[in-house]
Amino acid sequence: MPADNHHDVIVIGAGLAGLTAALELEAAGVDVRVIEAQNRVGGRVHSMRQLGNNKEAGGTYIGAGYARLIGVAERLGVELVDVTPMLEFFREQDFVLGNEIIRQSEWADHASNPFPEQDRELLPWNYHRVLTMRECPLESPDEWLDPKHAIHDISMRDWMHGLGLSDEIIRIGYGINVSFGDDATDVSTLLMFLRAAFSLEQRAVAPQGSLGFTAKDGVQRIPEAMAGALTNEVHFEKAVTAITTGNNKTEVRCADGTVYEAPDVICSLPFSVLKDLHVDPPLAGTQAQAVKSVPYQSMTQVYLAHKSEFWKEDGYAASMYTDGVAGMVIAARNGEDPDEVTSFTTWAMGPNAHRLDALPDADAGRRVIAEIEAIRPAAKDQLEFIELKSWGTDPHALGGWAYFRPGQVNELAADMSVAHGRIRFCGEHLGFKSRGMEAAMESAERVAREILLRGQ
Repeated sequence: MPADNHHDVIVIGAGLAGLTAALELEAAGVDVRVIEAQNRVGGRVHSMRQLGNNKEAGGTYIGAGYARLIGVAERLGVELVDVTPMLEFFREQDFVLGNEIIRQSEWADHASNPFPEQDRELLPWNYHRVLTMRECPLESPDEWLDPKHAIHDISMRDWMHGLGLSDEIIRIGYGINVSFGDDATDVSTLLMFLRAAFSLEQRAVAPQGSLGFTAKDGVQRIPEAMAGALTNEVHFEKAVTAITTGNNKTEVRCADGTVYEAPDVICSLPFSVLKDLHVDPPLAGTQAQAVKSVPYQSMTQVYLAHKSEFWKEDGYAASMYTDGVAGMVIAARNGEDPDEVTSFTTWAMGPNAHRLDALPDADAGRRVIAEIEAIRPAAKDQLEFIELKSWGTDPHALGGWAYFRPGQVNELAADMSVAHGRIRFCGEHLGFKSRGMEAAMESAERVAREILLRGQ
């Protein structure tokens, strides 16, 4: 075996989790090698620079309270840009229900609004977020695995029914272009309470007046800077096929025949990918069940160019939140002037993403454009398909993020991150106090600390 392939720790995956673990270990004097199946770093942080204006396909914006991600960007000299002026435009999107455009100002009194009197001002895409934050029983995010909250590991549908809400309220308040699961029966309320508690905590620590940040030249610039700070360069195009662990060493085999060896391995792959790897001895018990069964969210983004400012012709907001395959249609403002619409990105989630993923990319793009044109005729012949990114069909991700179905939190969550011999696991799915990019880094810090403490 080449000496360059033998290290103290092999880290599988050069996303935020893998790179954070590697940097933590290197800072303590550990010899680490990061290997990555793709030809880039970042994982599900991916700035689509080939499209211009740094269109983001994965981790889009950095929450203003994301201390870990902001901290590493500042330490490595990555310039951050406050996106508050741009994010303000997200609040201007109109709602589309059954091909009818409903202005935000019309929603509270609209005949299709099924919400209770106290909530009629809430917009459909915010309803379940406000509801779970308002009713959240967690005093802090790390309480979500406390046995006293196990009773909330039920479906959002059952929980919302328990509040006296009708099926129509649940359909419009949760079931349109859903971010977790395919509908309200498919996601645990306890996960949504974790999300709510994390959001509330973020609001408390965020600088006043700031909604968040991006990185100059794209969020992917942060993992690129992290990789550049490593002593050992990342080895790319090393798709792992097998991990074999013994008492004192672990072997990692790649599709191209390369073999790496180290006493310890950190695997940051999503469970959706890990389940197809050969692990010897095999994973067992609850952990094996989690790897096989924890679902990942389908998410498909379609990037569109525009020929004219058609939204000024029909008088509706440039952005829309729809109940069809176009999903959320966002007018991106990635130029120097936050008032200028530079392009459009549509975000289809869950069932909408499944429908698009069943089509060739160009056909999916045409279907999205046709739906937008049917909703607002002023857009006729004004949009052009540029590119599509499906996280559900990406072989290195197989989904945008992990979520839990009803009952899975109680059954699986506590044991998902347990070490398997000399293999440790990290990633956004294993953050127990955070969500998203912060969760990936939180989990990585934990496994790096475990390796360092064992070595003392």
